[in-house]
Amino acid sequence: MSRRTTRVAPAAGALAIALALSACSSSETPASEKGGGSGKHRTIAFIPGCTCDPYYSTQIEGFKAAAKAAGATAIVQGPANFQASEQIPVLQAVAQKKPDAIVIDPTDATALAAPIAVVVAKGIPVMTTGNNVNSDKIFTAIAASSTKGGTLGAQELMKQKPEGGKVVFVHIKPGISSIDDREKGYREAFAGQSNYKVLANLYAGNDSATQAAGLVQSAITANPDLVAIFASNVITAEGAANAVKAAGKTGKIAVVGYDASPQEAAYLKDGTLTALVSQNPYQIGQLAVENTLKYLGGDHNIPKDQPLVPLVITKDNLDDPASQTALYK
Repeated sequence: MSRRTTRVAPAAGALAIALALSACSSSETPASEKGGGSGKHRTIAFIPGCTCDPYYSTQIEGFKAAAKAAGATAIVQGPANFQASEQIPVLQAVAQKKPDAIVIDPTDATALAAPIAVVVAKGIPVMTTGNNVNSDKIFTAIAASSTKGGTLGAQELMKQKPEGGKVVFVHIKPGISSIDDREKGYREAFAGQSNYKVLANLYAGNDSATQAAGLVQSAITANPDLVAIFASNVITAEGAANAVKAAGKTGKIAVVGYDASPQEAAYLKDGTLTALVSQNPYQIGQLAVENTLKYLGGDHNIPKDQPLVPLVITKDNLDDPASQTALYK
């Protein structure tokens, strides 16, 4: 999910290059000679972290659009919930269909490593988007840099609350690589900032907006001088926004929500959320197809890691074209 989580300043340029390469792939020159990506007779599968999140539905749109433009066949199948125990059987079922390649957003960096290795051993190349996997078997990983996103979000909170005070990070559970990285970037940004006190994380282990709201409400009650909240994904952002609104703290507590779902955008407009950190999943879906076709076309010099820079969206830049493109559908 937006735990996804890990990237948009250079994104526009990367997207333009991707589209240009896709257009070139329609010529009669063999893909292997171009080092790029005709999708003709290619079948590419995408396995999102779940089918329960605007981040993934937007990435699926980008993936399907790019596959269609390249003439490739797209298979999309994902678990209902963001759980490794649900995603592994989906990966195994998709591999049985023998696609030319698989793109997957792993729900657990450790649990998915061995299943992915099995798939690669069967001759199906695999790349990841969003979350990382503890494996050297993938041919590339494309995601918005969660560490950078955590840093940018924290810097925005400091910009909005320069006077200092208590701040808190709303996590889900340790082991989700993208959210762990967001926390890392957040803590690095606040390190050495003596006028801020970083409270212990809040863990919404069920990834529930209701649970997150309860945790944030308790934190607000226990810390009247709480000035800023970093909510680490779509669900925790919704919960944090609801808690801040219920406490009558709208505009008084700065709240960064990771991702940029329609609900988060609505909260940004009414001031309950004061900033969003978008990963631009539509673009990630497009780049996943482009890179897969390049790999299948014989280009095996693709970088192993391709971090993109997330975009911080506030009321001030919400109407900018870059921000509008980065909002989730």
